[in-house]
Amino acid sequence: MKESILPPAALSENHRRSISTTLHLVDKALCEWERWEKGDVPSAAMYQQQDTLSLAQKRELRGKIAGVRQLIVRLRDDLQLKPSRPATSQLIVGQATVLWEMLADLESRSLQGYGNVPEELARYLDPIGKQLAEEMNEISQLFSQPVSSTITSR
Repeated sequence: MKESILPPAALSENHRRSISTTLHLVDKALCEWERWEKGDVPSAAMYQQQDTLSLAQKRELRGKIAGVRQLIVRLRDDLQLKPSRPATSQLIVGQATVLWEMLADLESRSLQGYGNVPEELARYLDPIGKQLAEEMNEISQLFSQPVSSTITSR
């Protein structure tokens, strides 16, 4: 059995932030892997994940995730770290903003960097790319608005 080592009495704010960020990212990945282990893989028009994990691999992964989580909880508790609690609305805004920028580059003018874009492709692609970018911007704006504290249901 491994000897238990007590955490240092003093932990600088920079060290705390660095450790917390790393653990947040690891735990976020574990959350995604848990969904995959349960067979919850997304499938959409252009993104279709394939569940290629065997039952034995899923069982092993479940055990490994539990072990990693135990270590994360130990560090969280011993070092008195705060868990990350991102709001889904802000996650959507962040992702939509990044995607908006990528979609803005879908225009034929931006695609010229990969070679000449035929005029007929530009006429086809430019309005659709513009519409996709506008949709992403609207999604971002939807969650950027202040939320009313009054909830009504019908």
